[in-house]
Amino acid sequence: MQFEHEVQRQAHARVREYLGELFDSPYQDENDGHFYVTYGSTVLEVAVDPYGPEDAAVVVSSYCVQDVELDLDLLLGLLELNHQTPFGAFSLVDRDVFFHYTIFGSGLDRRSLLGAIAAVATVADDWDDRIVAKFGGQTALDRIVETGGRKTRREKGSGKQG
Repeated sequence: MQFEHEVQRQAHARVREYLGELFDSPYQDENDGHFYVTYGSTVLEVAVDPYGPEDAAVVVSSYCVQDVELDLDLLLGLLELNHQTPFGAFSLVDRDVFFHYTIFGSGLDRRSLLGAIAAVATVADDWDDRIVAKFGGQTALDRIVETGGRKTRREKGSGKQG
């Protein structure tokens, strides 16, 4: 993996170290350097991206629902949830709903990473079944079990297959 600067490299190394301490078997994708862990019934992606010339953004994200029916009530509901949710935000890429939370890499410590992971996993797990029940689609875990694979947040938006 190529890093744009030293802060991104250091943050990535800390993420690898902390995930190794917190989880039994974190997986790191060799192509993009992203990490994948399971937390309860939720599969999380952790990416370390450059944020300007002197910091990094550690993005913890989870698919909530894939192939959801796009409905005005869903879109407005996600916007309202974003307003009510103190940390993190829902997003929509094509017909997939994500929840993500971003923290700065320069001050990253074990506690803040675990807090971000717990927040994303809790919200994603709380809302995935509700969204599926009302708007269709599949939870990410059901989709992984069915297909044996996944698409990352970036691949999904760019049309690349994962």
